[in-house]
Amino acid sequence: MEFAKVAYEPMNEVHDKEIKILEKLLEKLEKNEDYTQEYKKFLEDVKNHFAFEEGLMQKYDFFAYIPHKMEHDKIINELEELQNSDRQTLKKYFDERFMPWLDNHINTMDTVTAGFFNMVNAKA
Repeated sequence: MEFAKVAYEPMNEVHDKEIKILEKLLEKLEKNEDYTQEYKKFLEDVKNHFAFEEGLMQKYDFFAYIPHKMEHDKIINELEELQNSDRQTLKKYFDERFMPWLDNHINTMDTVTAGFFNMVNAKA
């Protein structure tokens, strides 16, 4: 699974780690294996990922912090609501909602944010 790279390497590293966890979760869903631990791990990683970006946005007074954080909050809420969902519901969510959202989010909001971090020489 490939997603675009952004102009700030620490964000790429966070994205790559999350994608690896997501791939394991999707594999478990596909193979009808128990996925509860992977889901918890994924949710925790998403929260850490978003907190990392939000912390930097606040530290460097990023101009679009509020809309970016609102996108993050919306996804965390969805993931928390789906936590006890059945396999089919989760597969559908990841295929039809999360993956397209992540691709778009990286290509739009994260690209702008990474460019800003690069411009201000942000230290992760």
